[in-house]
Amino acid sequence: MSAKSLTNQERTMQKEKLLAKGREFLTSYGVKKTSVEDITKAANMAKGSFYHHFESKDAFFFELIVQLHREWFQNAGKVFSRPGDIPLEERVREFIRLIFHSQEYLAIFKNHEEIEELIYNVKGFSREKLDALMEMEHSSYEQLLKLCGIDTDRVKPGVIHNYLHAIYFGVANADLMEKDCIDDTFEALLNGLILYIFGGDR
Repeated sequence: MSAKSLTNQERTMQKEKLLAKGREFLTSYGVKKTSVEDITKAANMAKGSFYHHFESKDAFFFELIVQLHREWFQNAGKVFSRPGDIPLEERVREFIRLIFHSQEYLAIFKNHEEIEELIYNVKGFSREKLDALMEMEHSSYEQLLKLCGIDTDRVKPGVIHNYLHAIYFGVANADLMEKDCIDDTFEALLNGLILYIFGGDR
């Protein structure tokens, strides 16, 4: 069946399958060691099907990064809004811990130089895509703060955005750190973020 004869639902399913296989390759091999042929072969599709959905391998992996971000924010909303005995502050702390230690995030840490190069490549051919990702992140942090009943004039979404990126770049460049103190450093940074969000002017 050619790409032109696919229904919209079939096209969506085809694209989702490609992204799912791409996620597996990102986790196991990174961007550079993965080819379009690797992805299409794993998905049992022709290369033409890939290029029907994505203009390049960089565009594909960038969309995958966007997909991962959307999932993290959606999951955060579920965790922060559900009722329970665990205080919200601890739920936020634990969720950030889980994200930073998830297989996808660990893969991004491991391949952060490739991811940075990917971002710069995307910036070169589509500044709009990068701006859209940044805006999605900012608005998602704002929504999550409001969901938690936190005043976004006091706790700025942009600061949360920058803080988490700073933690990411710090942990990703572990070769510049004292290796036996990385976990403690992460916890100290996380404590600082939690204090900023929930500590107010204390």
